[in-house]
Amino acid sequence: MFKRTKESGTETPEEDTLPLQAGGSRLIERTAQSEPEPVSHRQLTPSYEVRKPAVRTLQTHAPSFGSSSGQTTPANLHVGRGLKLEGKIQSCDTLVIEGDVTATIESGTLTISETGEVRGEATVETAEINGKFDGTLIVKKCLTVNATGRITGIIRYGELKVEQGGKISGEVEAVEGTAVTAPSLRTGDAAASA
Repeated sequence: MFKRTKESGTETPEEDTLPLQAGGSRLIERTAQSEPEPVSHRQLTPSYEVRKPAVRTLQTHAPSFGSSSGQTTPANLHVGRGLKLEGKIQSCDTLVIEGDVTATIESGTLTISETGEVRGEATVETAEINGKFDGTLIVKKCLTVNATGRITGIIRYGELKVEQGGKISGEVEAVEGTAVTAPSLRTGDAAASA
């Protein structure tokens, strides 16, 4: 399998005995000791293992003390189509809703898909509404209502983008920058409709 060259005294593999790679070229493996590893000790990964996608899970543990990484894993939640969820959702970086949710929400980004329905209160950084929202919605930065989006209730936002066909009804107010807060209930407030 190896030929010894007369000039250098090193071994070189014969081309005919080397395995072929996918492109048809010969595979040559080199080790630090210049001796090839025996074929019986090679670790081969089956093709189905190579193609397997990485499995991601939600983790709720706090970073351990003394950890020098300082990196935090983003907290993402996806409520799938056909699921019902009731309660309180907090400290969520990204929340995607395709199902039915009745909750108090505090999140970074809120996305409601066309099949999603949300009732309750939500305080978020940004929101994209393709489905239905009924209640109090406070968006500190940009609220996007797409063509299939429907919002009813009390709406506070920093910026507003409404696609043709999107509907907003209720008390709607634009608030500057970080001053976006929960609405105070005062008697005599006029309801606005957009």
